[in-house]
Amino acid sequence: MARLIEAGGSRPLDNFPEKNLPLLFKLLGGSAYLSDLLIRVEKGWPDEFLRLLAAPAKSAADHQAELSSLLRGEVPWEQFLLALRQHKERKFLRIGLQDLASLRAVERTTRELSALADATLEVAYRFSRSELERAFGPLFLPGSGIKNRFVVLGMGKLGGEELNFSSDIDLIYLYEEAEGESAGGAQGKIDPATYFTRLAEMITRAMGKITEEGSVFRIDLRLRPLGRHGPLVQSLSSALLYYESWGQCWERSALIKARPVAGDKELGTEFLQEVRPFIYRRYLDFTTVEELREMKERIERELLKPASRKRNVKLGYGGIREVEFFTQALQLVNGGYEPGIREHNTLRALEKLAAHGFIPAQECMRLSQAYRFLRDVEHKLQMAEGAQTHSIPARREEEIALARRLGYRGGKKQDERALFWRDYRRHTTAIRRAFDRLFYEAQKTALSQAGPGPGGIWNDLDDEERVMKELARAGFKEPERAYRSLLALRDGESYSPPSLKRHKVMRALGPVLMAEVLRSGAPDQALFYLAEFSHRVGGRTGFLSLLAENPKTARLLVDLCAHSQLLIDLFLKRPELLDSLMRRDLTRRRKTRDKILAELQASLDGAPDLEGKLDALRRYRAEEFLRIGLHDLGGELGLDGAQRQLSDLAEACVEGALELASQAMEKSSGQLKLRFAVFGMGKLGGREIDYNSDLDLVFVYDAPEESHEGEERVDEPDAQDYAFKLGQKLINFLSVPTQEGRAYSIDMRLRPSGRFGPLVSALEAFRRYHETSAELWERQALVKFRFVAGDKVLGAEAESVAEASAYGRGLQAEEIQEIDYLRMRMERELAGESEAQFDLKTGKGGIIDIEFLAQMLQLSHGWRQPKVRKKGTLETLVALRKYRLLNARDARLLSEGYIFLRRLDHRLRLERDQSIHVLEREPGKLEGIAHALGYRGRGRKSAGDLLLRSYERWRERIRSCYRSFFVEDAS
Repeated sequence: MARLIEAGGSRPLDNFPEKNLPLLFKLLGGSAYLSDLLIRVEKGWPDEFLRLLAAPAKSAADHQAELSSLLRGEVPWEQFLLALRQHKERKFLRIGLQDLASLRAVERTTRELSALADATLEVAYRFSRSELERAFGPLFLPGSGIKNRFVVLGMGKLGGEELNFSSDIDLIYLYEEAEGESAGGAQGKIDPATYFTRLAEMITRAMGKITEEGSVFRIDLRLRPLGRHGPLVQSLSSALLYYESWGQCWERSALIKARPVAGDKELGTEFLQEVRPFIYRRYLDFTTVEELREMKERIERELLKPASRKRNVKLGYGGIREVEFFTQALQLVNGGYEPGIREHNTLRALEKLAAHGFIPAQECMRLSQAYRFLRDVEHKLQMAEGAQTHSIPARREEEIALARRLGYRGGKKQDERALFWRDYRRHTTAIRRAFDRLFYEAQKTALSQAGPGPGGIWNDLDDEERVMKELARAGFKEPERAYRSLLALRDGESYSPPSLKRHKVMRALGPVLMAEVLRSGAPDQALFYLAEFSHRVGGRTGFLSLLAENPKTARLLVDLCAHSQLLIDLFLKRPELLDSLMRRDLTRRRKTRDKILAELQASLDGAPDLEGKLDALRRYRAEEFLRIGLHDLGGELGLDGAQRQLSDLAEACVEGALELASQAMEKSSGQLKLRFAVFGMGKLGGREIDYNSDLDLVFVYDAPEESHEGEERVDEPDAQDYAFKLGQKLINFLSVPTQEGRAYSIDMRLRPSGRFGPLVSALEAFRRYHETSAELWERQALVKFRFVAGDKVLGAEAESVAEASAYGRGLQAEEIQEIDYLRMRMERELAGESEAQFDLKTGKGGIIDIEFLAQMLQLSHGWRQPKVRKKGTLETLVALRKYRLLNARDARLLSEGYIFLRRLDHRLRLERDQSIHVLEREPGKLEGIAHALGYRGRGRKSAGDLLLRSYERWRERIRSCYRSFFVEDAS
């Protein structure tokens, strides 16, 4: 205060508002650095103090406007440096004063400091480039009059808009093109690398050079490619090549915060878009998880003195770095498939992680509060002397001073210091809990759940005799094969010795997996596929570590191995899909058809050519199969939910493939004014698609009779040929295998005249055929005729034709008997039932019994009761009961029987990855299916026995009900 009075005279204090004296003394007593800045202000400081206290926050544009005079004319270099530093000092004084007065939230302070850095960097860039252009001339791209662009990327706290009062600013300098040379000036011509190196050096000196007024901001360039050993500035292509070829995990983490702050920001945005696949992997790179763990352990070792860990706000126990690491780890792992969490600011990133379900809302709130608190502490530490410190001072008096700067006031029972430490410990403990939970909490839970028993043999696998006996006692039917599987699971690839890291991980994971295998109900199969899975994972111990730390994921993997050959085969064929296991809880259980179509379209749009688009369609279908299958296996969808999702997926794939086929036709044959529509029949028509179902399709086209916009009328032969080729392409695009496999098998036998009819039908021909030539089975098939893709108006017209044909009249007695005859013929010729097997679909009392019965009643009564004209079998049975065309007892029996059979068929497809409907009569082969359906053995009866007994009872009841409607005198 004495120095202040000496500098400005005491008289101005006469008019100083008394209410502001506490803040003045808080500034003078709490920050020698800010006090020095205040004392440097010329006479009239009390007015300046009050003005600064009330001044509004400034944006980067505001700062640039204030500094704009420096860019007019030829300002000497030293004068430029002085002006930048004086501007920074005035702004630091205002920002610091308002921070001490608690007039700004901590994020407002960090944002203001970052805006000041942005603005001064931009002014330094413009000034330096202008100087270079005077010396060497402007630098244009080769062969153009466009300037070669340059950008300054802010990294770290600057990139995150989180600067402290004494932060370094982390920068990367990039330029656009390495070819060419400058136009020439007073000092001649130079190449782009030299030109931009000099530009970067000038910016660095302008900002970081220490003068009598200090620096603007200290510059740290160690985050650039190759760090301190790399060139000061790089071309865009050189930087991208570096990251694609040699980039490390810590660099991915650093680039999360990258932000264009000066120069050509559009160039910076282009670079960040190009480098985004390196930062955010589309599929989880399992080595990343291990690298993140090592980064965490390096943080733990970063402080050499354990005693200081409780006092270092940044690097210590529960410190700022832990919040940042926690946030960035979740962004790295999940940002590839969820763009909504890509955010350079820590607090906003936490909010987005919570909004997308990656962390609970309560944890977001706790971490955000703790982060704000610690950043405020960091500000107040650095504000004291203007030094880059992160440690809470050890002397009691200094601790009390810090607490007072933070606003703490002591009472009778506790002084300021005690109150501060109470809050500090509460916040750092909350951070450390979240930090530890990221890697260790789930592992402890998993190990506690493993318990005693056969899992205990894991560390004795070399004792073959003992292990084989233990496996036999545990219920393995083939102990020898199970033992080989255990060895393979432990050691991985047979031709490559397991690493010490793998052995370490498997010591923790092995007992957990064994416990889950024994719970699965199909231990032999589960262990066999786990061994195969382990072989495919090979040396990537990162994923094994993830399993060890996530018991839910380990359990789900074992469930897949035990109960779903379909899904485990997807994993084994496409290892990049393995991250879906980790994300199952975060993916949507249900998506609308429009959502699926939009996502598919985005995948198609991202592919460079037709071949890539066909692969993208198949990849998306596989990913969605996996999403649906995981939620299905977890019991979260139910039979109806799974079939609806699979049907919506199939429809979206048909529509996407039709668009690709149309584009290909336009490219090869030109554009023809033609309407084209695709219709689903059978399971697709009824929205009852299951795993490995074929798609029953019918194509209808229509050529306009009148010309449009000067186009000539389309001749029928041309239209038919065009529609035929379009339909053929659509079938090929869906069914031809690519390197990503096949999307769907297509069945066109339900089109007019079946396999002997034309591939596509004109609308009028479609109408005539069903009015004059269609057989009864074709009329019956039209019950499920439904538009799925193409021209919607044409779709509605063709659906009207189909409905008129199906429901234009009822059924005569002989037609009912014809339906029964066809049903029995299917049983004789297709079912193939024997003493060894049943057929769930075409066998006695099978799914076809119920479907034919429901369709017979629809055709019999739908002409006078339109509300029974449903597509799905279950909804048809409900409607028939509602309108008293089926009594309550029969409706309940048929509905429950249908659900039983479809659930059984559904599980067989999921378990065996086949579309056959065979059910063995051998209980031992049905144990896994029976367990999955909820059966548990009782006494001497195994779960498989009980399942077979249930099936036999249902098939007899369903057949009896069916026969009651198809006897000769049935009405």
